[in-house]
Amino acid sequence: MTTLEDYCFQEIQRCFRPAQGNLQHPFLVPGGIFHDELWDWDSFWIVKGLGGVLDRMSPELGEQFLAHARGSWLDFLDNQAANGAIPIMVKGGEADFFGCTKDSGIEFNHAKPVFGQYALDLARFLGDFTWIAPRFDGLLHFYHRWTSRYGTDCGLLVWGSDVAIGVDNDPTSYGRPEFSSANLLLNCLFYSDLNAASEIASEIGREEDAERLAAQAKALGKAIQRECWDPIDRFFYTVDVNVRDGRDHFLPGLNKGMDLSWRTVPVKFKVFTGFLPLWCGLATPEQARHLVEQHLLNTEEFLAPYGITSLARNERMFAPEIDSANPSNWLGPIWIVANYAIYAGLLRYGYTNEAADLASRIHKLLEEDLAKTGCLHECYHPDTGAPNFNARFLSWNVLALLMQPSTELANTTSPR
Repeated sequence: MTTLEDYCFQEIQRCFRPAQGNLQHPFLVPGGIFHDELWDWDSFWIVKGLGGVLDRMSPELGEQFLAHARGSWLDFLDNQAANGAIPIMVKGGEADFFGCTKDSGIEFNHAKPVFGQYALDLARFLGDFTWIAPRFDGLLHFYHRWTSRYGTDCGLLVWGSDVAIGVDNDPTSYGRPEFSSANLLLNCLFYSDLNAASEIASEIGREEDAERLAAQAKALGKAIQRECWDPIDRFFYTVDVNVRDGRDHFLPGLNKGMDLSWRTVPVKFKVFTGFLPLWCGLATPEQARHLVEQHLLNTEEFLAPYGITSLARNERMFAPEIDSANPSNWLGPIWIVANYAIYAGLLRYGYTNEAADLASRIHKLLEEDLAKTGCLHECYHPDTGAPNFNARFLSWNVLALLMQPSTELANTTSPR
């Protein structure tokens, strides 16, 4: 029987593409229905997942993989606009599929802040940082685009719209007003990317940039703690920044009395993104305890037979059975990228048994899919393990190779 690792090593070769058109370097596609498309965070997660098991690849496959991984990063920077924006997706014949590098009056966001983490991981796998140095100013320009266009007075970033935000129909952002959702995914990714870029800056001799990026990350981390942690529910929530004092507009000249003292309001839907402060190390140990014991291991919320649901079971939008492409369904299905981030967060805070149990559930899910269908899919039903969409998808599901299961610990965690 084909093992999960063997399958991933075989399939990744179908995801290699030669340089073509706007993509002047060899690049990676996510498999499945994606035949000639270079996507932002898919590339990042593929490189993290397979780069972590590089020592188990044949030398030939490892060399091919690294060439396409580096080529993908360079292709994104090659297609950066003068305003600093990087496309979310690039095709050989279309440099900016979504139009997100243009200031057209219609907001399409731009690439997610993953390129610092991507470059740091890849530099470690290659044992070489020198290739990043000529493009480092482009990375800084990318960050400036994020902070200048999507930054807010409260210190958090917002999505400009709900176009191509990764977690497509996350109810804290999907269908909400433009420039209102300070989504936890976006802010935790940016926090981690700033820290990664700071480390790169030190490696390439740019100490002033290293200090500035680290300080910027620290300030963002404080904003996430201050604005997103809810002490009543003991959960991290995405927040809405559309809070305005309208008295001068509606009642000019009125004695104002108290000032509006809050800058955000929580959007109280329990989404897996509430656990991302574990992944990026922002949660306190006490917060981690509540997140894990009160929410993560709660079968009425997130814990399911095949992993952690993308949306809590007791939210009214919960609908894991819907097979949807546009938007993709994040209203409960098991997504491997979400489960990997939670797994990594559990390990970071010392929850090794819980991490091993989660890894066992994910491996069981993917191995069953492989045995029944001969391939992997994009997401899964949390209770039945039924595949939900996109056969032969190979992207962040390779992160399962980094999740270490334990048959002794599987199914022994006492749900709450």
